[in-house]
Amino acid sequence: MSRAVDYKQAAIEQWTADPCESGASEAEPGTAEYIEALLRARADHAPWLAEALGYNETAGLRVLDVGCGQGIDLVHYARAGAFVTGVDLTPRHVELARAHLAALRIDAEVTVGDAEALPFADETFARVSSNGVLHHTPDMPAALREIHRVLKPAGEARIVVYNRNSLHYWVQQVLYEGIVRRRLFEERSMAGVLSRGVERSSIEARPLVRVYSPKKLRRLMRESGFTQVGSVVRHLHAEDSLLTSVLKPYLGPNALETLGRIAGWYVIGRGTRPA
Repeated sequence: MSRAVDYKQAAIEQWTADPCESGASEAEPGTAEYIEALLRARADHAPWLAEALGYNETAGLRVLDVGCGQGIDLVHYARAGAFVTGVDLTPRHVELARAHLAALRIDAEVTVGDAEALPFADETFARVSSNGVLHHTPDMPAALREIHRVLKPAGEARIVVYNRNSLHYWVQQVLYEGIVRRRLFEERSMAGVLSRGVERSSIEARPLVRVYSPKKLRRLMRESGFTQVGSVVRHLHAEDSLLTSVLKPYLGPNALETLGRIAGWYVIGRGTRPA
């Protein structure tokens, strides 16, 4: 079995056992109460996402969410007036997303599929979103080419991945997890450290976890055919690194917001398929 297939199977096992953001609600999965709690938790945890993903820009557009998880972004896009489609590698995610959308009486198509081989025709969507997903796929360039393929001319992609230039990566993952806790010596690579500890897992699953600098993400998008490529960096909470935890009493929300735009844990890339 190839390494890529192993990584994908690990991802399926991980998010079957622990669906994305499942710890945010004590309600019954699949109910309106459950997904509404997840929506509130997302807004509290990452209020910048609404602007970064541009929910309110999509009224009347056909939008695809690659790696839709339990359907949080699908709900936001649909409530903004978009016609939504979701795809996810994990059948459990698809099952839950369908249930949540039905519970909220949102009409949507959600299907099992691989980001590296999307099950949609060329030039189908006006917007493609992928939030916190493609840093888990073995072949990122293939996934970006697929997103480009299914976009209509002048359509736009928004891609959110982990930021290699972040404080969380260098302080928390490399310095603390890798060196202080000696996981780098045990794993022999930062890929191993990230796979072991970044995602919460009740079954000790080890999905692939990669980090991308803003520069690299922009380069990959350009190489996949996108134009008007740009990126921004967001998201820094005090607990995201040992350094900011220590400095928390001296850091106000404005300081964290400013630092998050420089060394936050997420980089958001955007690019357009040429008309």
